[in-house]
Amino acid sequence: MASRYFYSERIFNKYLGVQKEIKANSLSELEMKKKDQFAKWDAQEGKKRIREKIEDMKSRAEYDTEEALAKIKSYKEILSYSLQTNARLDWNKLYNKRPFRPFEFTEVYTPDYNSIAAKIGVPNESPFMEAIFSSRKRKRLDAQAEAQRQFDEQNKALEERKVQAQAEYEEEKEKYLARQQEHNKSIDDLKQKYENGDPEAIGNYTRLILEHAKYPDAIEKEFEVQFESISKTIVVNYQLPSPIDLPDTVQYKFVVSRKEITPVKMKQKEFDLFYESVLYQITLRTVHEIFRSEYTKHVECVVFNGWIEGVDTKTGKDFTSCIVSLQVSKEEFRDINLSRVDPKDCFRNLKGISAGALSLLAPVIPIMNINREDRRFVESKEVLAQINSSDNLATMNWEDFEHLVRELFERIFAIDGAEVKVTQASRDGGVDAIAFDPDPIRGGKFVIQAKRYNNVVPVSAVRDLYGTVINEGATKGILVTTSDYGRDSREFAKDKPLQLINGANLVHMFKEHGKNVHIALKKKA
Repeated sequence: MASRYFYSERIFNKYLGVQKEIKANSLSELEMKKKDQFAKWDAQEGKKRIREKIEDMKSRAEYDTEEALAKIKSYKEILSYSLQTNARLDWNKLYNKRPFRPFEFTEVYTPDYNSIAAKIGVPNESPFMEAIFSSRKRKRLDAQAEAQRQFDEQNKALEERKVQAQAEYEEEKEKYLARQQEHNKSIDDLKQKYENGDPEAIGNYTRLILEHAKYPDAIEKEFEVQFESISKTIVVNYQLPSPIDLPDTVQYKFVVSRKEITPVKMKQKEFDLFYESVLYQITLRTVHEIFRSEYTKHVECVVFNGWIEGVDTKTGKDFTSCIVSLQVSKEEFRDINLSRVDPKDCFRNLKGISAGALSLLAPVIPIMNINREDRRFVESKEVLAQINSSDNLATMNWEDFEHLVRELFERIFAIDGAEVKVTQASRDGGVDAIAFDPDPIRGGKFVIQAKRYNNVVPVSAVRDLYGTVINEGATKGILVTTSDYGRDSREFAKDKPLQLINGANLVHMFKEHGKNVHIALKKKA
């Protein structure tokens, strides 16, 4: 399944024996999410260490019960917790102001003349004996000269390694400062565009707000955000936790006769009400945080669609359904005192849509969904069927080549049920084709560019693609060429959501889909 994230990093906690892949759309978001996860693990580690120190099983059962009740309480207070925090984004915290690490040359060994002399075996003759036996003096002098030569050679090699380490440090520092400058400039750009009402920037700002929200462990905070400028509406597709994700233990009971600790679960009716409350709280909290953080007066309405993933027990197939949908204006929401409402009653009063008890996971139609239409899309042209092994991709009509690439990616993305559309020949915005993964939570928008080149693709084309990915709010950019890329292009793309496909890769991809094609680049005149 295609990912919508630009950056990822796997982190660990050895004591707990856990690991997690942290995904984000920016480096600042990645650092924020890593920090939050490490804080959670630190808290869990502290509790586990306390528990392991408790030897008495009855005391341990009491401790575990307190922890279980505290966990359930954190879910019951999802909404009230957000009312006590400042939802507005602190721009200053997004900047990377960390200085680069200082230079350290950590080599422990330093040349020692006496050690070298002892290893060589420099004689320790008395002047009297050397005066009598001149050969002994020559032997000592030769040995001392060899020891000095080795000492000087080792010192020189050490200094060379230090110079090399310093050069590598300076190169690494230069790259770090360049990335830091690029990152901080992106924050400046985002802030300026957001305050000027740019739709993509408003969506990105909202996403950062929702990522920053602190939730209990089962709330993964997976969502998709889009701002519709005409109606000034933020649409949020939010992946809600399933019933099996939430805690249901209310007590740990020590059974004396069996000398074991047994968990006591909530009754089903009680758990269903608990689960329902959590989902309504997430819905209201998301709306609250969007309105409370928005300070530019560009957002007038929020649509929240809560999606759930699960397995249909009747068919055994996976499903993804929207089970709650709410549309509310800022003016209407402003009159609500969230600290005193019942989440379910409030949801209903706002004319939210759900179908019966939420624990049944009954689907509803979203009031308004993410819009994936694009005025640049035109009818696609079938080219692949006419292609055979004698056709040279490097010399075919450029428009046919773009349609051919679209057809190839249509087959590739079709595996996950995605849709590929080709844009107008004018290539507005630097886009030749766009792929949409329809999954409402983990899907995304993929920008595809096709370059029928006979020469090495310039790095400027790769930079342009990255700019297009940012402007389009896309998940990833894919650049396809009949030729190849230089080192500078690959270096630029390696830490960005870009995929570079050269001629050899392209031929292989066609073969995987049953088409033998070839590329013969024109020789330079």
